[in-house]
Amino acid sequence: MADAIVALEGVHKEFQVGSGKIPALDGVSLSIAAGEFVAVVGASGSGKSTLLHVIGGLTQPSRGAIRIEGQEYGRLSDGQRTALRRSQIGFVFQKFNLLPTLTARDNIELARALAGHDQPADRAYERELIQRLQLENRLDHRPGELSGGEQQRVAIARALINRPRIVLADEPTGNLDSRNSEAVLDIFARLNRDLGQTILMITHNPEAAARAGRILHMRDGKLLVN
Repeated sequence: MADAIVALEGVHKEFQVGSGKIPALDGVSLSIAAGEFVAVVGASGSGKSTLLHVIGGLTQPSRGAIRIEGQEYGRLSDGQRTALRRSQIGFVFQKFNLLPTLTARDNIELARALAGHDQPADRAYERELIQRLQLENRLDHRPGELSGGEQQRVAIARALINRPRIVLADEPTGNLDSRNSEAVLDIFARLNRDLGQTILMITHNPEAAARAGRILHMRDGKLLVN
């Protein structure tokens, strides 16, 4: 796992429910190389979203090791974990999570502000990103004025604006119709192919998973061996 951009070793996650504990992850080990497009497929409750959250540093594992770019979460302070997450990981969720009072442009720029970048924005990269996502004519619109597919593309732009090494996508087509789902999956495939973007996508949809270069299956908190 030394060359992996994401590496998990024996990761467990348990949630306290009443007087007992419910296992969500049961000894998960996983290695993802830079530039891979990996899909994790599983039914609701299989643990796949919890897996994404612990990789993204949004949830702490009960035990086990998680390394991002060789840095182990467990050896970092809260501030260091936050800085690593903001600089190296972009998140795309089923719910677009756009601020309704801000324009698409401002929703995207907000990610830069939250990351605390003190360097001038790379406008050439931003223009290329916006063009790839076909948002040039939608930047001054608020989320309520955009279609579901357009909102998800804004969310993808927000996830990528800081040039993260890793994109974590949790059911990114779950709120979209079939046409917009295909468009979003095309975007992920192009980002992976053309820019070498590392993508881990969680989905319950086998057709969406088929767009990835590697498919993993999850059941009862375990990654199944193919």
